[in-house]
Amino acid sequence: MLDAAHLKRSIETLQTALEEKDSQAILVFCEHNDDFIRTIEPSGNAQIDAQIKHFIVLHRQAIAFIQSLHDTMQEQLFQSTKTRKGVSQYKGVKYAK
Repeated sequence: MLDAAHLKRSIETLQTALEEKDSQAILVFCEHNDDFIRTIEPSGNAQIDAQIKHFIVLHRQAIAFIQSLHDTMQEQLFQSTKTRKGVSQYKGVKYAK
């Protein structure tokens, strides 16, 4: 049985986190509500099904946001590692005899 009140609170929480681009809140929400998210199924009630569809859209947006944030962080890590290797090579050439 789907808890409509919990679904509504989840939609509000996720929507607020997305508007604020708060990755930490999104990750905490998904971690704490994983069991609930996995049990969501159509109910047959048109109003609740519309809320479920809205939640699914928000959840997909949250996943896309977290993935893009992850990709950005990976790129920054790659660039800093590349720069650090470049500096190490420069130091090696500078002090070579």
